Amino acid sequence: MMSNQTIADRTTTPPDEALPVRTAPGTGAHVLTRVLAVFGVALFGWMLWHSAANTAVFFDGGWTIALAMLGSIAAALLLTSVADRWMKRLPFVAVLLLATVGLRLAWVLAVDTQPVSDFLDMYAAGVSAANGDVSFGTNDYFSRWVYQLGFAFYEALLIKLFGNSLLMLKLFNIAFQAGTALVIYRTAALAFNDTCGKMAALLYALYVPNILMCSVLTNQHVSTFLYFLGLMLLIGRSFSGKAGWLFVGLCFGVGNLMRPLGSFFLLGFVAYVVLIRLVPSIRERKWPALAAKTIGVLAVYWLVQQGASFALVQSGVTPYPLSSQEPYWKFMIGLNPQTNGGWSYEDTLYVLQFPLGEERNRAELELLKERLRDKRQVAELFVSKTKTMWGADDSAPLWSMPDQDRPALQKKLIRAERIEYLTMALFGLIAMAVLAIRGRGSPEASLYMLLLLGYAALHVVIEVQTRYRFDIMPCVFVLQSFGLYAAYAVFKRRWGVSAAGG
Repeated sequence: MMSNQTIADRTTTPPDEALPVRTAPGTGAHVLTRVLAVFGVALFGWMLWHSAANTAVFFDGGWTIALAMLGSIAAALLLTSVADRWMKRLPFVAVLLLATVGLRLAWVLAVDTQPVSDFLDMYAAGVSAANGDVSFGTNDYFSRWVYQLGFAFYEALLIKLFGNSLLMLKLFNIAFQAGTALVIYRTAALAFNDTCGKMAALLYALYVPNILMCSVLTNQHVSTFLYFLGLMLLIGRSFSGKAGWLFVGLCFGVGNLMRPLGSFFLLGFVAYVVLIRLVPSIRERKWPALAAKTIGVLAVYWLVQQGASFALVQSGVTPYPLSSQEPYWKFMIGLNPQTNGGWSYEDTLYVLQFPLGEERNRAELELLKERLRDKRQVAELFVSKTKTMWGADDSAPLWSMPDQDRPALQKKLIRAERIEYLTMALFGLIAMAVLAIRGRGSPEASLYMLLLLGYAALHVVIEVQTRYRFDIMPCVFVLQSFGLYAAYAVFKRRWGVSAAGG
């Protein structure tokens, strides 16, 4: 919170004090921060440029977009001022939870979203499992994507405990998003400062796709909460304690049972430890403890996966281990120029003619190699995919309203999402520029830059959907909050100079 110093005093605040941020120890960490921030400038600049082009499709003219953007920026700065000056932590948490839960509950009650596609397969499996029938484990869907069984049994547990109600499952979606909002608040506060934490969480609460997806029975609600809870524990004091590593490993392990992104977050975790935490630990002679905790996280994660896989196989639910039986599928789809790296019905029909196992994997690998032969086409596809992944409008309205003929409402929701996304891309660009110029930043911020950049790189080669942004958007909320705070600090100083002078 701000002190009670006078406006004239605040105008003399040195630049580094005006933008408080925990500093990563060591010259090497500063270099890494600067390198990551430069790549971050490129990514957020890409997001801003291509999302601006996409946004123009949904508005009547450039002036409309400009006015909407100015209104959004002004609203964000006003909220930052209110949060910084007048909202203590506990009242803010109350407001945050009220906004998060209230908006999502209103949407869930107003729009009757029925499960479709993969969500329907997992929900139907959950209903069957709750009734004691687990024969679905050997059907074609769960034989191909065995890792989806974890979420199906999560839904089965809720159905068993609370009855077969879509509303009840959606209420748990809201609960997990509320938990994620709190995690983002704490995370951004650790990475930067408390005001950044407040604004990161508040913008998460107000982000339209998050609200709409609460009525969709996707595994992303649970997994996102668990993965980012694990990251919050990692960068907080608890990881320095005796059992912090255990809870980090459990969060990543159970998160992977819900949605198979565990290997990605584990890789980010190891990169963070090696690149950011290792040198200070060597200097302070604490590296054996850090190495032991890192191994402990990996061991706990492995034990969770092996335990769940063993239980499912031994109970007769599935004959396969808890992993994808088609390791080349995502890459083969991601390199399909006909669908711009998106899901392909033709590819699905092609691979299903081969029996599951080595023969199908060979067929997918051969098609993958064939698509890699035309290097120019591959390069053009990578650029086109990245435009879509980080510039196109979010598909949340399609998933949340798949069978509802309400085009006017959909257009309004898309417009709102586009302006929010553009605003955050702008503040993200400012944040990365400030960190790149200063060359100093917190180790926590470097972790979230690593994850966001790694996720962007991964989706250059694998299947893309704008819905997949959901899984990494907490990194965007955390990082852009520093850009918003930087803009607010500049605005505050300039206003202070004017007031003091006159």
